[in-house]
Amino acid sequence: MKPSHRLLLLLSSAAAVSACSPRRAAELFLLGSHFDAVQDLPYGEGPRQRLDVYSPSDVGGRPAPVIVFLYGGRWQQGSKDEYRLVGSALTGRGFVAVVPDYRLYPEVRFPAWVDDAAQALRWVSDSIRRFGGDPSHIVVVGHSAGAHTAALLGLDEGYLRRAGVPAGAVDGFVSIAGPVATEWTDRDVQALMGPREGWPATYPLRHVGGSQPPLLLLHGGRDETVSPANSVRLAELIRERGGCVREIVYRGLGHISIAVALAVPGLGLAPVLEEVAAFAREPAIVCGA
Repeated sequence: MKPSHRLLLLLSSAAAVSACSPRRAAELFLLGSHFDAVQDLPYGEGPRQRLDVYSPSDVGGRPAPVIVFLYGGRWQQGSKDEYRLVGSALTGRGFVAVVPDYRLYPEVRFPAWVDDAAQALRWVSDSIRRFGGDPSHIVVVGHSAGAHTAALLGLDEGYLRRAGVPAGAVDGFVSIAGPVATEWTDRDVQALMGPREGWPATYPLRHVGGSQPPLLLLHGGRDETVSPANSVRLAELIRERGGCVREIVYRGLGHISIAVALAVPGLGLAPVLEEVAAFAREPAIVCGA
């Protein structure tokens, strides 16, 4: 039996015996002792403006590179508490991982969650050294709706500037299964993106100028929620305008399984974690440097 099949069997058995969710079962088996976690640190005044920090237990006496992970949920749901496996996976590769919550619809509309992410990055820039992180080596990674936010932060410098993030503080951005080259057609998404006349500002394609930090765009070829054409189209435009970008489409992955591949690399679904880690260590790799 392949290791990935054995792991799936273990997780299924744990979920059945303990009557817990597959995620809880996975955490039971896969969360190790290689990291320290500090939860619910405030980066703003609101109840959802809180973040968790995961630090490798042994960073070798020097600051570790930092990955800020923005989860998805259609801008309407989600919790940082659901992403402990992501924190575990990233710390296992030597990164300090930060997972913020952010405000959601219907409490707020665009661009509140982008502003929250920018404010969380300000907190990281100011405070992450206390947790073993290197404030001069920060990369943002987002999945789905979080990838849309990550792309906007990377392509429109105004968000970080208004939040007081120092220029050049973020080395690169990763979009995983992001709706980064589309138009809003679903009514709920149209509502949360605000008035129609403001929609152009919500489209990452409208902000490509060629001078943005490096971007890595990852997508599942079987994604039926967000077409992989999103990543391909955005990458093409960035290259046309002289920017640094790389896109990868994993043939067998869907919208959720690509996130699972990041959080649980032992399943062997695809080298998503490896690609993210390589980029986060040296974002200029996509520039051919």
